[in-house]
Amino acid sequence: MKNNIFHSPPALENEKIKLIPLEVHHSAALLEANDPEIWRFMFNEITTLEQMDQWVTTAVRLRDQQTALPFAVVLKEQNRIIGSTRLFEINLSQKSCELGSTWYSKENQRSFVNSSCKYLILRYCFEELGMMRVQLKTDERNLRSQKAIERLGAVKEGVLRKERILSGGYVRNAVLYSIIDEEWPAVKAGFALRDSKY
Repeated sequence: MKNNIFHSPPALENEKIKLIPLEVHHSAALLEANDPEIWRFMFNEITTLEQMDQWVTTAVRLRDQQTALPFAVVLKEQNRIIGSTRLFEINLSQKSCELGSTWYSKENQRSFVNSSCKYLILRYCFEELGMMRVQLKTDERNLRSQKAIERLGAVKEGVLRKERILSGGYVRNAVLYSIIDEEWPAVKAGFALRDSKY
């Protein structure tokens, strides 16, 4: 039954943010939200509509292959797409997945947006999909991302050496984090505490 998530992917939302299934026609809105600096630590570097089209098409293809759920991030107050995030490496039989490929427009970084998105997706993973493990990876050089992941309550597991070659040829090391099912109640409580401060 859970395989239906790929054929009828969910929309996840709270009062400020809505995560909608990513579609090819979102490319132009994503390019408008884009800034080249966003891609510094990511696999691709996107500056043109053609590159964004390719990035979105690849994400949608992974959903068709039943290994990923990519989302466009909508700021509800403005009804505007401000970035993207996704679940991938989804293995329903092993109850595990990875949360990543996340980026937001520069003006929405270091705001409530990331916390809202992560909460919606993690709640979906643990409370609806019954996941045992959700992992997150980030470039070893990306200290801001590491701090953000650690603020979520994720546990640092180590460094994956020479984890991938980025589009510019740089060979990166990746820092690996995870949240497991028995940790979710404490992580969820941490979100509630942070949200009460907004």
